[in-house]
Amino acid sequence: MATQYYTYSPTTRTLAPAPKAVRTANGIVCNPTAAQYAAIGAYPLAADTPPTPPEGKVAIPDGYELADSAWHRVYRYEDAPPPPPRTFSKYRLVRALQADNVWDEVKAWLQSQEGAWDLYLAAEDISEDEPLLAQGIAAVKQLLGWTDEQVAAVLDAAVAGGA
Repeated sequence: MATQYYTYSPTTRTLAPAPKAVRTANGIVCNPTAAQYAAIGAYPLAADTPPTPPEGKVAIPDGYELADSAWHRVYRYEDAPPPPPRTFSKYRLVRALQADNVWDEVKAWLQSQEGAWDLYLAAEDISEDEPLLAQGIAAVKQLLGWTDEQVAAVLDAAVAGGA
């Protein structure tokens, strides 16, 4: 299979396939040689191996540079997006709270909040970014004197789809 050659556009920072024929001093040449392609700024594309980004970053393609008679993809680093909020299984949450003998207190708190028990019953699962969950965590910490570590252990045990 013939090597594909590309030209680089600094404006768009992209590669475009080079023409299959080039104009030289001797006329138009079909199936140009590497040297004839190089004369018009066309080179093959090197194998792309994305770099391993530093912790908390992602590698984003950012154009190409010419090195060793081939186009090499260039990368820049950007902050990694935050992870999506976790989803908690109601069943696993109840089981984890029962294991700590506090489900009755949490249930009583839910029932004491206007509309909270109905929302709990209607939900299939609970997202980490649900405001009612944040209120419940604050209440559990205050009512039961729980630490952040105790709350985290229960939530870790309740992650939907977890082991």
